Amino acid sequence: MKFWESKSKWVFAVALLGLLFFWLSPVKVVYTMDFSLPYKWWLWSEIFFKIQKGDYVEFVPPVENEYTKGKILVKRVVCMPKETLRTVGLNYYCEGEYLGRARTQDSKGRPVVPFKYEGEIPNGCYFVMGFAEKSYDSRYFGFVCSKHIRAKLFPLAKGPDLDKFFLVGGER
Repeated sequence: MKFWESKSKWVFAVALLGLLFFWLSPVKVVYTMDFSLPYKWWLWSEIFFKIQKGDYVEFVPPVENEYTKGKILVKRVVCMPKETLRTVGLNYYCEGEYLGRARTQDSKGRPVVPFKYEGEIPNGCYFVMGFAEKSYDSRYFGFVCSKHIRAKLFPLAKGPDLDKFFLVGGER
């Protein structure tokens, strides 16, 4: 029996079409191992019309260093263009509302330099943060501009947590 005359050709064709659809689709269900976010499962969409405060965005980091090299990040938009961002010491405020505090050392005790700013956020730029205190976000690299944003993400579920299957040795 020839391959293309058997039922396996249909299984192969359907699997191939499914993979192509997933790969090329502008909307996907994705998983993230980012510890600084409350969700693991997301609806990922590169079709978005307007970013709003509270939205989650996937972006290429605006700086490349040991924390960002080769990574795509997902963070929550906490301050928008035309809103006033203010840094007081290590604390960040948007329109007077407390956002969080920066650290002066990373988790290994190495110094990190917090981003300092006082003024209106420029058009097309956003201040983004994770939920964890140790999140590497705009508190350290500054604004994320529209040209760096790849997609908007919508939270679906907090679990199941599959990080241990993806990490070598099962540790962070």
